[in-house]
Amino acid sequence: MGDTNIFGGKNVNALYTPLSEDEQEVLERLAKAGQYKVKVVGWGHVDQPQVRFGDARLQFQWKMAFTEPLVHIPVYAFDLELWTHSGIFLLKTTQKITVGGEPVLCGAGVEIHLAWDIQLQQIDPEIVRAIKPGAHGLTSRLGNMKLTQAQKQQLHNLREGEAAVRKMDADEAAKLAKKASGGR
Repeated sequence: MGDTNIFGGKNVNALYTPLSEDEQEVLERLAKAGQYKVKVVGWGHVDQPQVRFGDARLQFQWKMAFTEPLVHIPVYAFDLELWTHSGIFLLKTTQKITVGGEPVLCGAGVEIHLAWDIQLQQIDPEIVRAIKPGAHGLTSRLGNMKLTQAQKQQLHNLREGEAAVRKMDADEAAKLAKKASGGR
């Protein structure tokens, strides 16, 4: 067995498609420049989250200290947005924050530690070119790969599985939103 997965990913034990070298360099440039900003919609933002990244993922960690509301409220999920400090919008998602199926009580005096893991398939080529002006041609790894029939089938199965997980996440987020609004 080699030191990469069948698509060239650095984790031989995981099936995923890594980002291109240009895309990985963009992630690294943004991290080194302290450009990542996480907006927790309705609650505030984190200017300098701790950042870790790999060849197909980003992870942000931060501590949230709440100053309001005075009466703690149950929160099932946060809507998270990823921006650069220069104003480039990168991503938005809803992340469940329940513990054992129960909501987290948020309010004045509460402090929680959060982590947001993001699996990336590709970065918008316009963003890649904006951050790395020398990038030209296809910026995604898949656009530059020649796949065997077996790899094409594996990729097809992988994308179907990823789509199913995204649908489950969206369905779960809708259920949590309904639950948070009292079932209305």
